[in-house]
Amino acid sequence: MAQRAYLDFLQDLFKDRSYVSVAYMTGILPIKKYGTHSALNIFDEFSMTSPDVLAPYVGFTEEEVRGLCNQFGKCFDDVMM
Repeated sequence: MAQRAYLDFLQDLFKDRSYVSVAYMTGILPIKKYGTHSALNIFDEFSMTSPDVLAPYVGFTEEEVRGLCNQFGKCFDDVMM
């Protein structure tokens, strides 16, 4: 129920609004579907595991991961599994 209310809120806020050109949202709630129709088909969804075109701008480089492993006493090979 709360999820549907939240998605309805987002739909009312963004859908077919001429004053919204771009919106960047973060959070843990993926844009869900109700039945066979998309609740909000106006969004492109990217995740940390599938960043697509955003890949060059998110995440860690291998050098950064190695540094973090050294800092926290973790084995790089284990972390990269």
